[in-house]
Amino acid sequence: MEVNNKVSKFRMYLPQILASTAKNLLILDIGLAVAFPTIAIPPLLGTVEGQEDEVFHFTAEEASWFGSLAFICTPIGSILSGWVTEPIGRKNAMIIVNLPHIAAWLLLHFATSVPQMYLSAILLGLGTGFMEAPVVTYVGEICQPSIRGILTSCAGVAATLGFFLGYLLGTIVTWREVALICLTIPVFTVIAICFVPETPLWLLSRGREKQARKSLQWLRGWVKPEVVEKEFLELQRYSTNSNRCNPCQKSDQTCTHPPPTLIEKMKELIRKRSLKPMFIVTMFFFFCQFSGMSGMRPYLVQIFQAYGAPVNPNWATVVTGLLKFLANIVCTVGVKFIGKRLISLVSIAGTAICCIAIGFYANIVLPPGWSSFDKHTNVPGDGTFPMVMFFALSFITSVGMIPVPWMLLSEVFPFKSRATSAGIVAALCYIMIFISTKTYLNLERSLGLDGTIWFYGIVAVLGFLFFYFFLPETENRSLEDIEIHFSTQKLTNIDIKKKSSEDSNVVEKKTDPSVENGLSGCDNKAYTDKY
Repeated sequence: MEVNNKVSKFRMYLPQILASTAKNLLILDIGLAVAFPTIAIPPLLGTVEGQEDEVFHFTAEEASWFGSLAFICTPIGSILSGWVTEPIGRKNAMIIVNLPHIAAWLLLHFATSVPQMYLSAILLGLGTGFMEAPVVTYVGEICQPSIRGILTSCAGVAATLGFFLGYLLGTIVTWREVALICLTIPVFTVIAICFVPETPLWLLSRGREKQARKSLQWLRGWVKPEVVEKEFLELQRYSTNSNRCNPCQKSDQTCTHPPPTLIEKMKELIRKRSLKPMFIVTMFFFFCQFSGMSGMRPYLVQIFQAYGAPVNPNWATVVTGLLKFLANIVCTVGVKFIGKRLISLVSIAGTAICCIAIGFYANIVLPPGWSSFDKHTNVPGDGTFPMVMFFALSFITSVGMIPVPWMLLSEVFPFKSRATSAGIVAALCYIMIFISTKTYLNLERSLGLDGTIWFYGIVAVLGFLFFYFFLPETENRSLEDIEIHFSTQKLTNIDIKKKSSEDSNVVEKKTDPSVENGLSGCDNKAYTDKY
């Protein structure tokens, strides 16, 4: 292939890895923000001994609000981020979105009351939401298909690294000192992102061809213009087709109509090629958030204590963070070899088994009415089995079902609605996280520890069935091929399998270097006729 003959793979992939790493600092900050309630709630609630005398305390209800409040604010930021990202670009958006988190970490460090804790949670939630659209669209638009799966899965590694570091810091220093340490991450992120380019697709969509070519040269190994010429022409064609208004989709002439209005942009969201991936990814998030450990995350320390973990519950929580981190590394490698579909099926099946097993232990060993929101000193049983099952649950959920939907956000939506669709689905995800975390206290009071974890296990079983029948394989496909698939195929597993088989045959026959570099190489007529 032309690019590979002139540039080594290492040199070609290195700038894409560097750009993705700069973006992943945002994800690291999100991981720290999500992990923070797990650190702060136990000492403020009084279920464990803190490292210093607290100037205020939480009630159980206040703790549940602090653990979930950020997630109900995140959708506001997610929806707005899609509209903001389009006019100012992915890079500028990734710089601006750090400001709410900088303010939040400062406020947490100096907080002296519950309302201040709530305000900081709101800022963390808004900041996390603002990050969604630029983060999920950036990697999808700068990477080649051959490494896009790995680099998108690195976002999960960064998030779980944030969990692990947050939990670890929480065992070493006070939660106020953790907040101060976390402040350095968004500051460093702003500096790092200044050194990476804007995506070529966004620049082309704004008619800035010269800058788009330079961006592509940077991203493909700091090469000369002629090395990326073929890929640039393909990107240019794809951008032109993507930015045509609907009446001009089947015409080879340049579209001279004015930019789409807000109503036209909304209509794009309800087209088949946008609705199908939105439905699949939204349902993926639903099964992810209402099974496994998502709802329990802010209360892990006290949950380990309630189950009688034979080690310090703070350190048990650190182990779950480490296992999440390792699982995401396994996922990063695994999706390259077995794809996103199979790894998701294995992950959610394991989640169901772990949840049901923990439920049986709680039902047999723990007394009725046993609550993780009470302080326990004498716990029935030795607690080793549920601790091991929680460790297994932490690993198995993070090896597939937690990172994969975020990977899909980067690649399944058409270019016209990519940022907005990603922002909307991310917003729905955070609404689900809010509901799952806020209702955990109510579920535990109503169903008990055993009934709550059984509920999560049943949801995982239903999720397995959904994944089996509706989840397509997108690994190693170009963004254009994925867009065509959702524009033409029915939403059934049979059709997905047929399409996958057809695509694999086509890929074997293609020799156009644009297949490797991001687009399928089909001609304009074949592409536009699909719509």
